[in-house]
Amino acid sequence: MHCSVENARRFHILLVYWDVGDIYSFTHYGEKMEQIGINSNVYAGGKIFHIQSSGNINDLTVQAEIFEAGRIITVEKKKLDSAKVKPSADEFAEFLKTFHNEVSWEIELMFFMRDKIRTTSHTVSNNKIGLLFMHKGLLDEAISEFTFTIEKSPEMVEAYSNLGTCYLQKGDPKSAIEILRRATNLRPTFPDLKNSLGLALIKAHRFDEAQAEFSEALRINPNYIIVYLNIALAHLENLSKQQTDGTLPAESKLKASVIEIFQKTLATNPDFSNYRFYSYRFEKIIKAVEAGTYALAIETIEDVRNSMQGPNLDETIHGFYLRFLFGGAGKDEKVLTDYRHKLEEHIEENPTYADLRNSLGLVYLIQCRNLFLKAMAEFKKAYEINPEYKSAYKNFRLVQNDGREFLNLLRAILK
Repeated sequence: MHCSVENARRFHILLVYWDVGDIYSFTHYGEKMEQIGINSNVYAGGKIFHIQSSGNINDLTVQAEIFEAGRIITVEKKKLDSAKVKPSADEFAEFLKTFHNEVSWEIELMFFMRDKIRTTSHTVSNNKIGLLFMHKGLLDEAISEFTFTIEKSPEMVEAYSNLGTCYLQKGDPKSAIEILRRATNLRPTFPDLKNSLGLALIKAHRFDEAQAEFSEALRINPNYIIVYLNIALAHLENLSKQQTDGTLPAESKLKASVIEIFQKTLATNPDFSNYRFYSYRFEKIIKAVEAGTYALAIETIEDVRNSMQGPNLDETIHGFYLRFLFGGAGKDEKVLTDYRHKLEEHIEENPTYADLRNSLGLVYLIQCRNLFLKAMAEFKKAYEINPEYKSAYKNFRLVQNDGREFLNLLRAILK
């Protein structure tokens, strides 16, 4: 497209280069829009990751798309605190640059921690780094960590469940079923495993077997609401497949079963019936089933399921745990304070999420440890300045001796 000098002035097109890569910005005054972007590559784990970050100053949001081998593996988003004064273009560009660098650093840090963890015998950390890889879309790396965890700690059922989830995300339900069967054999009374196995069986179009697993999950825990939704999902996937195949021998029975599930759930659960988000969607599902539009019903069930499941806070919880043990995060007071504030914000939104409160307690202990060590250093410095200062020396020795027990306590908690 031809662009005159006047057009260039009007649209304010600017291209410059920063150390992190190319940064570009453009303002379209006619639409009152201003965006900036950065591109760069990260080399980690023997791979090249391309990061493309962009931001819109009008809504104060930035996002980074992370590519590997030409495909997007994950998208990171962040919003500038809207309570603050709207930033200038330069300030917003700096915010985007910082965000872009943080995303790049996170990728490098994950692979650094993975390599460091492999030198230890701490399979809890292998499992946690696998979760971080999985949530970043790095499924091969995640599968490697979960498989390694199972080899070293075959009793760690969580690793089996995570590995099954990875296989499902890769579109390999056969492998997912195999690994989840092993897990259910190890822990036959865990309804979560039965539920996960049922979902894998749905993906393999083995609907009767999926129904059996869901029924067993409900036998163990009759109040496991999401399993009822998964039973409905299995029926609808079955109906959808039969619809595609041109054969619907059990259509009326399956439709009636799905409708009954949602009618009964609404009638017996005030949390759903009194919350328009759910009641509207349940009604939408029933109408879609009655009309035979099963794809719409399936899509709406997925929407409901996603809203019912707890927030995915693995990166917040496990990410810091690993950074503290293997990335040196526990020594940086700013990192600790920022992380504590992040946990407190999540707890405000999810007050009954036990893992968040456990993690916050851990952060308080780490901050106590840091203050403890600072106190010991100050007592020691006081004694060095004045060797006659006996109480300072006594305080130093007391803290030094008792501090060993405190540090041992922290290590025990982190195991």
